[in-house]
Amino acid sequence: MGVGFKPGGAFPFLGLGADELLDTHASLQDIWGRGALEIRERISAERTDARRLQILQDALLSRLVRRPERHPAVLSALDYFRRNPSRPIVGNVAREVGLSNRRFIDVFNFQVGVKPKLFLRIQRFQRVLQKVHLLPVVDWGQLALEQGYFDQSHLIRDFVAFSGLSPADYLRRLHEFRNDGTDPIKFNHLPLAG
Repeated sequence: MGVGFKPGGAFPFLGLGADELLDTHASLQDIWGRGALEIRERISAERTDARRLQILQDALLSRLVRRPERHPAVLSALDYFRRNPSRPIVGNVAREVGLSNRRFIDVFNFQVGVKPKLFLRIQRFQRVLQKVHLLPVVDWGQLALEQGYFDQSHLIRDFVAFSGLSPADYLRRLHEFRNDGTDPIKFNHLPLAG
């Protein structure tokens, strides 16, 4: 059982900034202590999914350390990034929300778990993966331009950085999964703190 939070949605439940979890693998016990073990035991003892979900929901709600409100600048930025995914300039967004670049980056990083530029790179990479899974044949150069990369080599660098595979290796593995009768890997999101 797991919980997936929208960008900026986890920090009210964790009692720490989402940026503190970046590039880590922390168990819930590391964050909540013994209470996490008790929750796990209670969930494991239940027979129905509905009851398990209720226990998890109750545990999350009991852990709220502040109202689940994001900073208005973060809300505005996430909305702007969603509506204008191609090459938004972080400095322009910071000015639009009325913060200095540094303050905007700090607030965004605290609540979302990554700095705005990395968030945008991850979002762009996720769009590439979604397209790759839909296209019968991938024209990497064209896909790079459509998704806001400067060129194909720029896309390849991000692809390797985020997946650990070259685009060609990724396609080969994807085709192996499909030909094996196994469902292709689904990438709804990359793990993000926050």
